[in-house]
Amino acid sequence: MFKILVFAVIVTTIIIGSARYKKMDPAQQRKTLWRLAGGIFIGVLVILVVTGRMHWVGALLGALIPFVRTLYGLLGHILPYWLKRKAAQENQQHQGAPTPAPINMATQEALDLLGLSGDPAKGEITETMIQEAHRRLIQKLHPDRGGNDYLAAKINQARDLLLEKIKQP
Repeated sequence: MFKILVFAVIVTTIIIGSARYKKMDPAQQRKTLWRLAGGIFIGVLVILVVTGRMHWVGALLGALIPFVRTLYGLLGHILPYWLKRKAAQENQQHQGAPTPAPINMATQEALDLLGLSGDPAKGEITETMIQEAHRRLIQKLHPDRGGNDYLAAKINQARDLLLEKIKQP
């Protein structure tokens, strides 16, 4: 009795499925056939594992085939975009970052920017103080750490200006 019921369900499913299949456009028919073939393939693998005719690792590898096919299709779509992006990044690295325009700065502005006070010409500010202030700021505001080129250029220019003022007699 159970076998007759299973047979009736299978026949009914085939009749309803074929009626729906005929109403589909060719692209949907192709997609449906691939899904049906994959489902049948996985079903056969499960039956073979349950009956002991195939090791479960073999069934797992066989079940991965439809997923690998889908992954291969996705890679075909994504790979060109990834290659363009990689080429753009390499070109940007070879060209280097654009250098900002030179900025004119006064001594007091440089002192304020680095957080120093005193007169570098009188020796109140040492080279060590300038380097430490510069290091502290550039670690926070460097472009590689979330800062930007403009701020890093201003900090570097302030350091250079103050170091020149110290070295002047």
